[in-house]
Amino acid sequence: MKFNFKKIAAGVLAVVLTMSLCGCGDNGYIMTVDGISIRNGVYLSFQQNALSNANSKYNEENSSSDSSTDSTSSAESVDIFEQNVEGKSVPEWIKEDTLRQVRRFVAIQQLCKRYEISLTDEEIADVNKEVQSAWDESNIYVQYLYGVNTMSEYYESMGIGIESLKEIGKVNKLSDKLFLHYYDTDGTLPVTDEELNKYITENYAAVKMLTLNYKNYKGEALEKDEEKQEIKDKAKAYADRLNGGESFIDVKYDFDLAAAQDSAKASAESSYKEDNEDKLTEEEYVKKAVDAATAEKAESLDDLDVFVSKENSSLDEKVTEYVWNATADGKATVFEGENAAYVIVREDATTKETWIKENRTGLLKSIKGDDYDSMMEITYQNYEVDLDEYLVNSKYAPEKLNKK
Repeated sequence: MKFNFKKIAAGVLAVVLTMSLCGCGDNGYIMTVDGISIRNGVYLSFQQNALSNANSKYNEENSSSDSSTDSTSSAESVDIFEQNVEGKSVPEWIKEDTLRQVRRFVAIQQLCKRYEISLTDEEIADVNKEVQSAWDESNIYVQYLYGVNTMSEYYESMGIGIESLKEIGKVNKLSDKLFLHYYDTDGTLPVTDEELNKYITENYAAVKMLTLNYKNYKGEALEKDEEKQEIKDKAKAYADRLNGGESFIDVKYDFDLAAAQDSAKASAESSYKEDNEDKLTEEEYVKKAVDAATAEKAESLDDLDVFVSKENSSLDEKVTEYVWNATADGKATVFEGENAAYVIVREDATTKETWIKENRTGLLKSIKGDDYDSMMEITYQNYEVDLDEYLVNSKYAPEKLNKK
Protein backbone atom coordinates (compact mmCIF):
# COMPACT_ATOMS: atom_id res chain seq x y z
CA MET A 1 0.00 0.00 0.00
CA LYS A 2 1.40 3.36 -0.96
CA PHE A 3 2.30 5.57 1.98
CA ASN A 4 -0.11 8.47 2.15
CA PHE A 5 0.77 10.98 4.84
CA LYS A 6 -2.31 13.08 4.09
CA LYS A 7 -4.59 10.08 4.56
CA ILE A 8 -3.11 9.41 7.98
CA ALA A 9 -3.43 13.09 8.82
CA ALA A 10 -7.09 13.11 7.80
CA GLY A 11 -7.77 10.20 10.14
CA VAL A 12 -6.10 11.98 13.00
CA LEU A 13 -7.98 15.21 12.34
CA ALA A 14 -11.28 13.39 12.65
CA VAL A 15 -10.93 13.16 16.40
CA VAL A 16 -9.97 15.41 19.31
CA LEU A 17 -6.91 14.03 21.02
CA THR A 18 -5.65 14.51 24.53
CA MET A 19 -2.47 16.42 25.10
CA SER A 20 -1.81 13.97 27.92
CA LEU A 21 -0.45 11.66 25.27
CA CYS A 22 2.82 13.51 25.47
CA GLY A 23 5.39 11.56 27.43
CA CYS A 24 7.67 8.78 26.39
CA GLY A 25 7.63 10.17 22.88
CA ASP A 26 8.79 8.72 19.63
CA ASN A 27 12.00 7.30 21.06
CA GLY A 28 10.16 4.96 23.43
CA TYR A 29 9.00 1.44 22.60
CA ILE A 30 5.60 0.14 23.60
CA MET A 31 6.04 -3.54 22.72
CA THR A 32 7.91 -6.15 20.75
CA VAL A 33 6.13 -8.33 18.20
CA ASP A 34 7.91 -11.44 16.95
CA GLY A 35 11.12 -9.88 18.22
CA ILE A 36 10.66 -6.51 16.45
CA SER A 37 10.46 -3.43 18.67
CA ILE A 38 7.50 -1.11 18.04
CA ARG A 39 7.88 2.60 18.63
CA ASN A 40 5.25 4.40 20.67
CA GLY A 41 4.61 6.66 17.69
CA VAL A 42 4.00 3.75 15.34
CA TYR A 43 1.49 2.28 17.77
CA LEU A 44 -0.26 5.63 18.23
CA SER A 45 -0.50 6.14 14.47
CA PHE A 46 -2.17 2.76 14.08
CA GLN A 47 -4.40 3.60 17.01
CA GLN A 48 -5.71 6.60 15.05
CA ASN A 49 -6.54 4.31 12.15
CA ALA A 50 -8.30 1.95 14.56
CA LEU A 51 -10.42 4.77 15.97
CA SER A 52 -11.43 5.79 12.46
CA ASN A 53 -12.26 2.16 11.70
CA ALA A 54 -14.36 1.93 14.85
CA ASN A 55 -16.34 5.01 13.83
CA SER A 56 -16.98 3.49 10.41
CA LYS A 57 -18.02 0.15 11.88
CA TYR A 58 -20.37 1.84 14.32
CA ASN A 59 -22.01 3.87 11.57
CA GLU A 60 -22.42 0.74 9.41
CA GLU A 61 -24.03 -1.17 12.22
CA ASN A 62 -26.37 1.67 13.16
CA SER A 63 -27.34 3.00 9.75
CA SER A 64 -30.97 2.47 8.80
CA SER A 65 -32.39 1.80 5.36
CA ASP A 66 -35.68 3.25 6.55
CA SER A 67 -35.62 6.93 5.55
CA SER A 68 -38.36 7.69 8.07
CA THR A 69 -36.09 6.67 10.94
CA ASP A 70 -33.89 9.25 12.60
CA SER A 71 -30.41 8.23 11.49
CA THR A 72 -28.50 10.94 13.32
CA SER A 73 -27.40 8.47 15.99
CA SER A 74 -23.96 8.05 14.50
CA ALA A 75 -20.38 8.16 15.70
CA GLU A 76 -20.49 11.91 15.19
CA SER A 77 -23.38 12.48 17.62
CA VAL A 78 -22.62 9.97 20.39
CA ASP A 79 -19.71 9.21 22.67
CA ILE A 80 -18.15 6.47 20.58
CA PHE A 81 -16.27 5.10 23.57
CA GLU A 82 -19.54 4.29 25.30
CA GLN A 83 -20.68 2.16 22.35
CA ASN A 84 -20.12 -1.36 21.09
CA VAL A 85 -19.03 -2.59 17.68
CA GLU A 86 -19.03 -6.20 16.53
CA GLY A 87 -20.18 -7.25 19.99
CA LYS A 88 -17.25 -5.59 21.81
CA SER A 89 -16.79 -2.33 23.63
CA VAL A 90 -15.21 0.28 21.39
CA PRO A 91 -12.10 0.70 23.59
CA GLU A 92 -11.48 -3.04 23.49
CA TRP A 93 -12.16 -3.16 19.74
CA ILE A 94 -9.68 -0.31 19.14
CA LYS A 95 -6.97 -2.06 21.13
CA GLU A 96 -7.49 -5.26 19.16
CA ASP A 97 -7.56 -3.48 15.81
CA THR A 98 -4.44 -1.48 16.67
CA LEU A 99 -2.59 -4.67 17.61
CA ARG A 100 -3.80 -6.31 14.39
CA GLN A 101 -2.27 -3.46 12.39
CA VAL A 102 0.96 -3.69 14.37
CA ARG A 103 1.15 -7.44 13.74
CA ARG A 104 0.63 -6.85 10.03
CA PHE A 105 3.33 -4.16 10.11
CA VAL A 106 5.72 -6.77 11.49
CA ALA A 107 4.57 -9.53 9.14
CA ILE A 108 5.40 -7.40 6.10
CA GLN A 109 8.92 -6.84 7.38
CA GLN A 110 9.45 -10.49 8.24
CA LEU A 111 8.18 -11.74 4.89
CA CYS A 112 10.28 -9.20 3.00
CA LYS A 113 13.31 -10.39 4.96
CA ARG A 114 12.47 -13.99 4.05
CA TYR A 115 12.15 -13.20 0.36
CA GLU A 116 15.08 -10.73 0.34
CA ILE A 117 12.86 -7.82 -0.66
CA SER A 118 14.25 -4.41 0.23
CA LEU A 119 13.98 -0.76 -0.68
CA THR A 120 16.51 0.96 -2.88
CA ASP A 121 18.33 4.02 -1.61
CA GLU A 122 16.22 6.09 -3.98
CA GLU A 123 12.96 4.64 -2.65
CA ILE A 124 14.02 5.31 0.94
CA ALA A 125 14.96 8.87 0.01
CA ASP A 126 11.58 9.38 -1.68
CA VAL A 127 9.69 8.22 1.43
CA ASN A 128 11.79 10.40 3.72
CA LYS A 129 11.31 13.39 1.44
CA GLU A 130 7.54 12.93 1.28
CA VAL A 131 7.21 12.63 5.04
CA GLN A 132 9.55 15.53 5.73
CA SER A 133 7.70 17.79 3.32
CA ALA A 134 4.33 17.09 4.94
CA TRP A 135 5.89 17.32 8.41
CA ASP A 136 7.23 20.83 7.82
CA GLU A 137 4.24 22.14 5.88
CA SER A 138 1.81 24.57 7.46
CA ASN A 139 -1.63 23.02 7.78
CA ILE A 140 -4.74 25.19 7.89
CA TYR A 141 -6.88 22.48 9.51
CA VAL A 142 -4.43 21.98 12.35
CA GLN A 143 -4.17 25.73 12.80
CA TYR A 144 -7.95 26.09 13.00
CA LEU A 145 -8.66 23.12 15.26
CA TYR A 146 -5.64 23.00 17.54
CA GLY A 147 -3.86 26.32 17.36
CA VAL A 148 -0.55 24.96 16.07
CA ASN A 149 0.99 25.76 12.71
CA THR A 150 2.44 22.54 11.36
CA MET A 151 1.81 18.83 11.33
CA SER A 152 5.07 18.36 13.20
CA GLU A 153 3.80 20.36 16.18
CA TYR A 154 0.52 18.46 16.12
CA TYR A 155 1.97 14.97 15.89
CA GLU A 156 4.68 15.66 18.44
CA SER A 157 2.00 16.79 20.90
CA MET A 158 0.67 13.22 20.69
CA GLY A 159 4.01 11.51 21.04
CA ILE A 160 4.20 10.66 17.34
CA GLY A 161 7.52 11.67 15.84
CA ILE A 162 8.76 11.86 12.31
CA GLU A 163 10.80 8.66 12.61
CA SER A 164 7.63 6.68 13.31
CA LEU A 165 5.97 8.08 10.21
CA LYS A 166 9.05 7.33 8.15
CA GLU A 167 9.00 3.75 9.43
CA ILE A 168 5.36 3.37 8.43
CA GLY A 169 6.07 4.87 5.03
CA LYS A 170 8.94 2.49 4.36
CA VAL A 171 6.96 -0.57 5.44
CA ASN A 172 4.05 0.52 3.24
CA LYS A 173 6.47 0.74 0.33
CA LEU A 174 7.78 -2.72 1.21
CA SER A 175 4.21 -3.97 1.29
CA ASP A 176 3.73 -2.89 -2.32
CA LYS A 177 6.83 -4.82 -3.32
CA LEU A 178 5.75 -7.87 -1.33
CA PHE A 179 2.31 -7.79 -2.93
CA LEU A 180 3.84 -7.71 -6.40
CA HIS A 181 6.22 -10.51 -5.39
CA TYR A 182 3.12 -12.66 -5.04
CA TYR A 183 0.72 -11.41 -7.69
CA ASP A 184 2.56 -9.62 -10.51
CA THR A 185 3.21 -11.27 -13.87
CA ASP A 186 6.40 -12.94 -12.65
CA GLY A 187 5.15 -13.45 -9.10
CA THR A 188 4.77 -16.68 -7.21
CA LEU A 189 0.95 -16.49 -7.50
CA PRO A 190 0.59 -14.40 -10.67
CA VAL A 191 -2.66 -12.81 -11.79
CA THR A 192 -3.13 -13.97 -15.37
CA ASP A 193 -3.89 -11.63 -18.24
CA GLU A 194 -7.28 -13.31 -18.48
CA GLU A 195 -8.06 -12.53 -14.83
CA LEU A 196 -6.92 -8.95 -15.19
CA ASN A 197 -8.86 -8.34 -18.39
CA LYS A 198 -11.98 -9.93 -16.90
CA TYR A 199 -11.78 -7.62 -13.89
CA ILE A 200 -11.23 -4.54 -16.06
CA THR A 201 -14.10 -5.45 -18.38
CA GLU A 202 -16.49 -5.98 -15.48
CA ASN A 203 -15.51 -2.85 -13.58
CA TYR A 204 -14.30 -0.13 -15.97
CA ALA A 205 -15.63 1.43 -19.14
CA ALA A 206 -13.17 3.38 -21.28
CA VAL A 207 -14.78 6.36 -23.00
CA LYS A 208 -13.98 9.57 -24.79
CA MET A 209 -16.64 12.14 -24.18
CA LEU A 210 -17.85 15.64 -25.03
CA THR A 211 -20.38 17.34 -22.75
CA LEU A 212 -22.57 20.01 -24.31
CA ASN A 213 -24.57 21.71 -21.57
CA TYR A 214 -27.94 23.20 -22.37
CA LYS A 215 -26.63 26.72 -21.86
CA ASN A 216 -25.91 29.73 -24.04
CA TYR A 217 -22.47 31.27 -24.43
CA LYS A 218 -23.05 33.33 -21.29
CA GLY A 219 -23.59 30.22 -19.23
CA GLU A 220 -27.31 30.85 -18.86
CA ALA A 221 -29.59 27.81 -18.87
CA LEU A 222 -31.65 27.34 -22.02
CA GLU A 223 -35.37 27.04 -21.45
CA LYS A 224 -36.88 26.60 -24.92
CA ASP A 225 -36.95 23.18 -26.57
CA GLU A 226 -35.75 24.61 -29.87
CA GLU A 227 -32.72 26.12 -28.14
CA LYS A 228 -31.90 22.79 -26.53
CA GLN A 229 -32.38 21.09 -29.88
CA GLU A 230 -29.64 23.28 -31.33
CA ILE A 231 -27.26 21.88 -28.70
CA LYS A 232 -28.36 18.33 -29.50
CA ASP A 233 -27.79 19.01 -33.19
CA LYS A 234 -24.26 20.20 -32.42
CA ALA A 235 -23.63 17.01 -30.49
CA LYS A 236 -24.85 14.93 -33.42
CA ALA A 237 -22.60 16.90 -35.78
CA TYR A 238 -19.58 16.10 -33.59
CA ALA A 239 -20.58 12.44 -33.52
CA ASP A 240 -20.95 12.39 -37.30
CA ARG A 241 -17.45 13.83 -37.71
CA LEU A 242 -16.01 11.14 -35.44
CA ASN A 243 -17.86 8.35 -37.19
CA GLY A 244 -16.73 9.82 -40.50
CA GLY A 245 -13.13 9.12 -39.57
CA GLU A 246 -11.92 12.35 -37.94
CA SER A 247 -9.63 11.98 -34.94
CA PHE A 248 -11.07 12.66 -31.50
CA ILE A 249 -8.03 14.88 -30.94
CA ASP A 250 -9.14 17.25 -33.71
CA VAL A 251 -12.82 17.16 -32.78
CA LYS A 252 -12.05 17.75 -29.09
CA TYR A 253 -9.79 20.66 -30.04
CA ASP A 254 -12.56 22.28 -32.07
CA PHE A 255 -14.98 21.69 -29.19
CA ASP A 256 -12.61 23.26 -26.66
CA LEU A 257 -11.82 26.17 -28.95
CA ALA A 258 -15.51 26.90 -29.42
CA ALA A 259 -15.98 26.87 -25.64
CA ALA A 260 -13.01 29.24 -25.20
CA GLN A 261 -14.42 31.58 -27.83
CA ASP A 262 -17.85 31.60 -26.16
CA SER A 263 -16.21 32.45 -22.85
CA ALA A 264 -14.14 35.19 -24.46
CA LYS A 265 -17.23 36.64 -26.12
CA ALA A 266 -19.19 36.76 -22.88
CA SER A 267 -16.28 38.30 -21.01
CA ALA A 268 -15.65 40.91 -23.70
CA GLU A 269 -19.29 41.95 -23.82
CA SER A 270 -19.25 42.38 -20.07
CA SER A 271 -15.99 44.36 -19.94
CA TYR A 272 -16.45 46.58 -23.03
CA LYS A 273 -16.13 50.33 -22.52
CA GLU A 274 -16.62 52.95 -25.21
CA ASP A 275 -13.40 54.70 -24.24
CA ASN A 276 -11.30 51.57 -24.57
CA GLU A 277 -7.60 51.99 -25.28
CA ASP A 278 -7.81 50.76 -28.88
CA LYS A 279 -10.86 52.91 -29.71
CA LEU A 280 -12.73 49.84 -30.91
CA THR A 281 -16.44 49.53 -31.39
CA GLU A 282 -18.13 46.90 -29.25
CA GLU A 283 -18.37 44.60 -32.24
CA GLU A 284 -14.66 45.03 -33.00
CA TYR A 285 -13.75 44.63 -29.33
CA VAL A 286 -15.66 41.39 -28.99
CA LYS A 287 -14.32 40.03 -32.28
CA LYS A 288 -10.76 40.75 -31.18
CA ALA A 289 -11.32 38.85 -27.92
CA VAL A 290 -12.90 35.92 -29.72
CA ASP A 291 -10.10 35.77 -32.29
CA ALA A 292 -7.52 35.74 -29.49
CA ALA A 293 -9.12 32.78 -27.71
CA THR A 294 -7.08 29.59 -27.74
CA ALA A 295 -7.39 25.98 -26.68
CA GLU A 296 -4.83 23.30 -25.94
CA LYS A 297 -4.66 20.36 -28.31
CA ALA A 298 -4.10 16.90 -26.87
CA GLU A 299 -0.85 15.22 -27.84
CA SER A 300 -2.26 11.71 -27.90
CA LEU A 301 -5.58 9.90 -27.85
CA ASP A 302 -4.64 8.37 -24.48
CA ASP A 303 -4.81 11.85 -22.96
CA LEU A 304 -8.52 12.00 -23.75
CA ASP A 305 -9.56 8.70 -22.20
CA VAL A 306 -11.96 8.71 -19.26
CA PHE A 307 -12.43 5.55 -17.20
CA VAL A 308 -15.87 5.09 -15.69
CA SER A 309 -16.07 2.83 -12.66
CA LYS A 310 -19.22 0.74 -12.55
CA GLU A 311 -19.48 1.03 -8.77
CA ASN A 312 -18.03 4.46 -8.12
CA SER A 313 -18.72 6.75 -11.08
CA SER A 314 -18.49 10.52 -10.74
CA LEU A 315 -20.81 10.95 -13.71
CA ASP A 316 -24.54 11.52 -13.54
CA GLU A 317 -26.32 8.25 -12.78
CA LYS A 318 -28.16 8.19 -16.09
CA VAL A 319 -25.00 9.00 -18.04
CA THR A 320 -23.19 6.19 -16.24
CA GLU A 321 -25.99 3.80 -17.09
CA TYR A 322 -25.88 4.86 -20.75
CA VAL A 323 -22.09 4.38 -20.87
CA TRP A 324 -22.36 0.87 -19.46
CA ASN A 325 -25.11 -0.04 -21.92
CA ALA A 326 -23.11 1.31 -24.86
CA THR A 327 -21.18 -1.07 -27.10
CA ALA A 328 -17.39 -0.88 -26.77
CA ASP A 329 -16.91 -0.56 -30.53
CA GLY A 330 -15.30 2.89 -30.82
CA LYS A 331 -18.39 4.41 -32.46
CA ALA A 332 -19.67 7.81 -31.39
CA THR A 333 -23.22 8.02 -30.07
CA VAL A 334 -25.23 10.84 -28.51
CA PHE A 335 -27.01 10.67 -25.16
CA GLU A 336 -29.58 13.41 -24.60
CA GLY A 337 -29.59 14.00 -20.86
CA GLU A 338 -31.70 16.33 -18.76
CA ASN A 339 -29.03 19.02 -18.51
CA ALA A 340 -26.71 18.28 -21.39
CA ALA A 341 -26.15 16.29 -24.54
CA TYR A 342 -23.19 13.91 -24.47
CA VAL A 343 -21.07 12.61 -27.30
CA ILE A 344 -19.81 9.26 -26.08
CA VAL A 345 -17.28 6.93 -27.65
CA ARG A 346 -16.91 3.72 -25.69
CA GLU A 347 -13.85 1.58 -26.33
CA ASP A 348 -12.46 -1.69 -25.00
CA ALA A 349 -10.80 -0.83 -21.68
CA THR A 350 -8.52 -3.88 -21.91
CA THR A 351 -6.77 -2.30 -24.91
CA LYS A 352 -5.70 0.77 -22.91
CA GLU A 353 -2.12 -0.30 -22.31
CA THR A 354 -0.88 3.02 -20.90
CA TRP A 355 -3.68 3.21 -18.34
CA ILE A 356 -3.28 -0.43 -17.35
CA LYS A 357 0.46 0.01 -16.89
CA GLU A 358 0.04 3.12 -14.77
CA ASN A 359 -2.70 1.54 -12.63
CA ARG A 360 -1.53 -2.07 -12.63
CA THR A 361 -0.74 -2.29 -8.91
CA GLY A 362 -4.09 -0.80 -7.96
CA LEU A 363 -5.95 -3.14 -10.30
CA LEU A 364 -4.10 -6.15 -8.93
CA LYS A 365 -4.91 -5.07 -5.38
CA SER A 366 -8.59 -4.90 -6.28
CA ILE A 367 -8.38 -8.47 -7.51
CA LYS A 368 -6.09 -9.98 -4.88
CA GLY A 369 -6.27 -7.57 -1.95
CA ASP A 370 -8.43 -9.88 0.16
CA ASP A 371 -6.14 -12.83 -0.56
CA TYR A 372 -3.14 -10.74 0.45
CA ASP A 373 -4.84 -9.70 3.69
CA SER A 374 -5.64 -13.33 4.48
CA MET A 375 -2.03 -14.29 3.85
CA MET A 376 -0.87 -11.59 6.26
CA GLU A 377 -3.31 -12.80 8.92
CA ILE A 378 -2.06 -16.37 8.61
CA THR A 379 1.50 -15.08 8.91
CA TYR A 380 1.02 -12.95 12.02
CA GLN A 381 -1.67 -14.84 13.93
CA ASN A 382 0.80 -16.68 16.17
CA TYR A 383 3.31 -13.88 16.68
CA GLU A 384 4.47 -13.51 20.25
CA VAL A 385 3.67 -10.08 21.69
CA ASP A 386 5.45 -8.62 24.69
CA LEU A 387 3.77 -5.33 25.55
CA ASP A 388 4.02 -2.63 28.19
CA GLU A 389 0.73 -3.06 30.06
CA TYR A 390 0.85 0.44 31.53
CA LEU A 391 1.32 2.15 28.17
CA VAL A 392 -1.28 0.07 26.32
CA ASN A 393 -3.97 -0.02 28.99
CA SER A 394 -3.41 3.24 30.85
CA LYS A 395 -1.21 5.95 29.36
CA TYR A 396 -2.28 5.28 25.76
CA ALA A 397 -5.66 3.72 26.52
CA PRO A 398 -8.20 4.32 23.73
CA GLU A 399 -10.59 6.09 26.09
CA LYS A 400 -8.13 9.00 26.34
CA LEU A 401 -8.31 9.75 22.65
CA ASN A 402 -11.41 11.94 22.90
CA LYS A 403 -10.52 13.89 26.02
CA LYS A 404 -9.29 17.47 25.81
